[in-house]
This record gives sequence, C-alpha cells and structure tokens, in this order.
Amino acid sequence: ATFGTRSALRLNDSSLVWLNSGSRLRYPDRFGAKERKVYLTGEAYFEVESDLNKPFIVNTSALSIEVTGTKFNILDYDTEPLAEITLVEGGVIVNRQYKTGGPKLISSLDVSQHLAYDKETGEKKLATVDTYKYYSWKDGKLIFRNEPIDVVAKKIGKIFNVDIEIRDTNLRDYRFWATFQDESLDEILKNLSRSSPITYTELDRKPLPDGSFPKKKIVLFYRK
Repeated sequence: ATFGTRSALRLNDSSLVWLNSGSRLRYPDRFGAKERKVYLTGEAYFEVESDLNKPFIVNTSALSIEVTGTKFNILDYDTEPLAEITLVEGGVIVNRQYKTGGPKLISSLDVSQHLAYDKETGEKKLATVDTYKYYSWKDGKLIFRNEPIDVVAKKIGKIFNVDIEIRDTNLRDYRFWATFQDESLDEILKNLSRSSPITYTELDRKPLPDGSFPKKKIVLFYRK
C-alpha cells in the first residue's frame, strides 16, 4: 500500500490481509505443501484460515510469527526499532530471526494480548489490551486512548506520510482520547488544536537537487 492509502487482498488459501500505509507484502501465487509463508514490511492485519497441518508464517526483517488459524495485527517497519503484535483471536508464536543460527522464541500470545518488542535492545512488554485500537486503521479509524502526543504524532505521520515535529516540550504532558474516521490530515490537526493548547504550521518545501520535493513537514507548537 502506498503512503496515505490502505488496501486489502485475499490469498490463495482464502486468508484475508489488510495492508496499512507504506507497507508491502510478498507472497507466492500458491503456498507449498507444508507451510504458508509470506513476507511483510510495515503493518498488516491478518484473518488467517485455519489449517492445522499447514502453519501460516509471517516473516519480517527481524521476526517470524507463526499461527494456524487466527486474527492478529503486526507492525514492523524496517526503519523503526519497535515491533508490535496484537492478537485478536487464536494464538501466535513470535520468534526473533537471526542471519546465522536458528530462531529464538520471544513470546507466545494469548487472545487480547499485545507484544511490544524492541529489536535493538531485546526488551519486550506483554500486556492484555483492548485490541481494536491497534487494528482500527483497517476500517479507516484512528483511535487514541490516553495516548501521549508523540505517539499521536507518529501514527498520524505514518498514515499521511508527513513528518510531524513537536516543537515545545510542554505538549508532551498532554494525553489524548479521540476517534477519527476517514478524516483528512487538516481535519485531524484542527480537531487536536480544539481539544488542547496546540497550534501548528506547515513548513515550506524546497525542491531537492534532483528536482523532487521532500515529505511535507508539520510543526506542533504550544499555544499559550
């Protein structure tokens, strides 16, 4: 899915996949006899058809997530240290992949559990959560539940392919409860500014040496 869009597809085993903005999924035309393996960069929500004799495996650059039949969300962008797996139904096993040697178990997940794994430090956090906010993006929704501004800015920036800079440290004390559905970037920013002391501006973009333009950049300020 290109930045600013999301897409859905059905695999040849009838499993469903939704791809979030800026994500890529590589998969064969037909799965092999022993396993169903796909390769993900970015974020995707899976509804996997059950087949106990043929496990479904999602490989990212660092992880291998194995399931049989289940619903779950994976967030693992190559450029970011944090990977997140959220289990809605069934069960999953999350392994760390290494270039040499076999995989190493990070954690198994039960229903309604969320795993946050730091690929650089190996630190992991497993918690029972309200899972929908982690995959509501597939329905065109952004759900924030007591989220700090840096998390809000990161999610908005990823979906709309913009850089969002938090200019004032005062803003980091604010946490947000909000639900947005299919709203534009400007509408979301206006709503945030109405509910908190935020003002924002879009910086002018100057062409790069090759004639292309850099990503749009939004700066958030504390409104006194």
